[in-house]
This record gives sequence, C-alpha cells and structure tokens, in this order.
Amino acid sequence: MAPRRRMESLGWIEVWRRSRESWHWPLLPPPVLGEKGRSGSFAFSNYQITLDQKALQLGPLYLENLFHHLIVQYIFCPRSLENAGILALAALKGLGHPSGSNSTYVSAYGLTLGMASQIESAHRMVNIFSDIVSDSFRLERSERDEELVLMGWRRLGELDGRSLNPLDRVVLGFLREFWGASFPSCPRPEVEHLLRIFSAGIRDKSLWPRQCQEMARILGALEPGILGQGPVRAQEILNGSADAVPLLCAANLDAGEYEEALAVLGQKGDLKRWYRDQSYFIEIREVPRARSEVTPSGFAKWRLTDPCYDLDVSYSLSLSPHLIPGVSTYKRDHETSPMMPERAGVPDLLVVLDSSRSMEGPRKGTKTHKATLAAFKACQFAHSMGAELAAINFSENYRLASWTRDLNAVEDVLVEFLATRTHIPGKRILELAQGRPGCLILCITDTHIQNLYQEWEDIKRASEVGRFVLFSIDPDYRDRHVEESLSSLGQIYYIRQLDDLISLVVEVSERAYGGESFIFS
Repeated sequence: MAPRRRMESLGWIEVWRRSRESWHWPLLPPPVLGEKGRSGSFAFSNYQITLDQKALQLGPLYLENLFHHLIVQYIFCPRSLENAGILALAALKGLGHPSGSNSTYVSAYGLTLGMASQIESAHRMVNIFSDIVSDSFRLERSERDEELVLMGWRRLGELDGRSLNPLDRVVLGFLREFWGASFPSCPRPEVEHLLRIFSAGIRDKSLWPRQCQEMARILGALEPGILGQGPVRAQEILNGSADAVPLLCAANLDAGEYEEALAVLGQKGDLKRWYRDQSYFIEIREVPRARSEVTPSGFAKWRLTDPCYDLDVSYSLSLSPHLIPGVSTYKRDHETSPMMPERAGVPDLLVVLDSSRSMEGPRKGTKTHKATLAAFKACQFAHSMGAELAAINFSENYRLASWTRDLNAVEDVLVEFLATRTHIPGKRILELAQGRPGCLILCITDTHIQNLYQEWEDIKRASEVGRFVLFSIDPDYRDRHVEESLSSLGQIYYIRQLDDLISLVVEVSERAYGGESFIFS
C-alpha cells in the first residue's frame, strides 16, 4: 500500500484530471504506477500510460507537462495508427531504406542486424518528429502551455553537455532557433537544415510525411541519445486495438514495406494482416432481390389498341347492352405495390485457390496477390452474412480448411503460397461440396491445370452438388479443350485484365448473397 499512498500524496490524479479537462476530456485511460526499474521512457502496461517513482518525485509541474505532451500526441500527432504508419514509411525512406518490390519480405527471412537497426532508427525518428510537432502545437496555444513546454525542454538542456549525444544537441539547437527559446546553441550545420524543413510550420498535416522523411535523412547519421525512446504513441496502440485496426495505406505497399512499417510501430505484420488491410477499401453490398405484388385497382375504358384479353365483357355488358369500343367497353386496371425483400437462404462458401508457381507469388500486383485479396474479401462478406466457410489452396499438394465459422482458420489456408505444379484435388472438392449441398464454389486459377482430366469426374460431381463459378486468369494461354470442359461446370469468367478479378468476385458475391440465381439463368 505504500506506493499508492505515495502517489496520492503527490496529487497526480488531480493533475491528470486537470490535464484532460484542459484538452476537452479526451477518452484516454488514467496512468498507472509502473514497475521499479522498468526500462524505456513512458512505457506501457496493460495498455496504460505508466509512471514510475522517479517521474512522481519530479513534482506536479513536471507531471502536468508530461500529461499535456502525451495527450497532444494522442489527439494530434501522430494520433492514429494510420498517421503513425505513414510517418514510419517516411522515416524509413529518409534513412535510405529500399522500397517497392525490392524490399525484403521480413517474415520470410527474419530481421537482419542491419534491418533491425534501421527499423529502430526509424522508430526513434517518428517519436522525435511527433515530439517536435506536438510541442510546437502546444507552444502556440497559450502562455501556460508555452511555460510548460519550455520548462520540459530546458530540463534536457540543463544536463551536462557532455552527456548529450549529437542528435539531442542538434534537436535542442534547432528548437532554440525555431521557437526563439533560451536553449543551448548548437553550431552544427544540421540545425540550419532542420530550420528549412520546418519553415512552413507544423499545422499543414499534408507536409508531415515529407518533413519527417527529410528530418530522418538529416538526423539518421547522428549518434542517438535520450530523445525518441519509448513506444510510438498512437491511440490504437494505447487502447490495445492496434491489431484489429487496418493500416489504410497498405493498399499502396508491398508485403515487405507493410511489415517493416508495422515493425517501426512495434506491431507484428504478416501476409494475412496485409491482405485484410487491403480488403478494407473493397466494398461488397448486400443486394436483396426485391418483390412486388399486382392487385386490381378499378376499371378503365378498353380501347381498340388494348389487347383483347384485357376486355372485361361481363362488366361492360352489365353497364350497357351494346359493346362500343372506347365508349361502353371496360377493362380491369391493376397496380403494382412493393413488398418486403425476400430473405434468401445463405449459401455456404467454398474457395478453391490456385497457388502454383505460375501464379507468381505474393508480391503486389501478381496473380497470387489479386486472387488472394479477392478470396479474402469474398470470405469476409460470406462470413458476415452468416455462411460457413471452407477453403482449398492447391498446387502439387494442397492445404485444406473444412467447413467452419472460424474466418482466421480459412485465411490461414488462403494466404499460403505452395509454388509447385498445378494439380487440383478434385476428390477433396467433392467431399467438401457434399458436406454442404447448394454451396457456392469459387475457383480462382490460371487454368494451367495439369491433372484436370484425372480429376474431372469428381469436379463435375462437385459442380452438380454446389454452384460452381470459375475465374480463369491469363486467357491468352488457355487451352481451348480445357476451356470447353470447364464451361460445362457452371459460370466461367475469363480475366483478360488482372485488375478486373476483384470487381468480378465482388459482383458474384453480391448476386449470390442477394438471393438472385445467376449460375443457371
């Protein structure tokens, strides 16, 4: 109980409450007391801001500055995991890290010593950039904020100059000129370079990636010191939800770039998360089949231009003994009224995905990349509609996920790349289809199937049990006899442009789960 009494005596809870009130009560969890001797700065425990005894002993004024600094980072810069990811990519680029398809896929080969060092350096640059931006924002807010900001940075400047490494001295010298503050000067040329980078100020968020990149390029060669330690402070990381929040810029990244950006943020990235985050922008809409009902509404004149079967002879003779077209002839009028959409049954979904060598592997823009992304989105949508899922990922061997509601298990199968010959497992497809009669079977392949005729009978029977839809990539090299055989199974789409694959899978999913029968229409 001694630590708790100590914290209460320092009044840190009241300091935290007033700090949140000053920034309009942001939804952040209260700090907790960290373990003694815990390494790092502003460490996290159970997704909380953690204070140690040393920080408490520095007094309420120090804590107030610390709380304000953290709050602004969570509400302004970097604020979100997405912004932090963009800054991480900019820092890596500024440090000279290779980008694009030449970037090494981290999960396949592991972090080399050089890569780990560069990721740690980029991590530090993101934190230093967010420190500069956040405190520059606070400095302009009020005299009280200015007092707190300058007090915090003076503590760094008051340290023995010999204990400050070059990076800390350059940043402090830059802030002396940028803010017009009484900090120790630094004669190094990097100070002037930083002043040019931040000459446009910090309010324009569109400039942040470029500013962070150039700052990293200038500071990357300097020996690090105190600044930049600790985790990147994004709201999703603090709240423990970073694993479930999509990194929206993933659509523009190769797998290696994506994983390295998350590594800078202290997060783990893999192929499955890469595909999930890309699928965020793909929209599949539920389009239920509308119904209508026709009911009689009254009588209207029947004219010679109307069909003969519309003439109501009995009613017309009840009004006049003579049938004079357009005068004493009548027809029954009708009106159409909409009804509630019919709730169609939800078909279970079986995805059969080709991961042979000819599909080119999981690099951005390849057949494997587009096919896996399309399969991910179809599974996510079917799962959201209540369908059970199954998957077969095939090459010379195959990986299988039997019928389940576990989306993760299915995605684990789809994301693998087997990279050998193309042998489709017809018997396994049939067994899964027989387990869910009427299921939707989406098969995505480049149709270079070498054992098609050996497996033909099983595939044909599977297409009779379920509803078979084939997406045939690379039609320029398709076998005409294979094409004729496959077309007898159900619906077949020939993908002449790879970018069309995802939109076609989306269209088929919308129609299948909207209640419209499209396979045999």
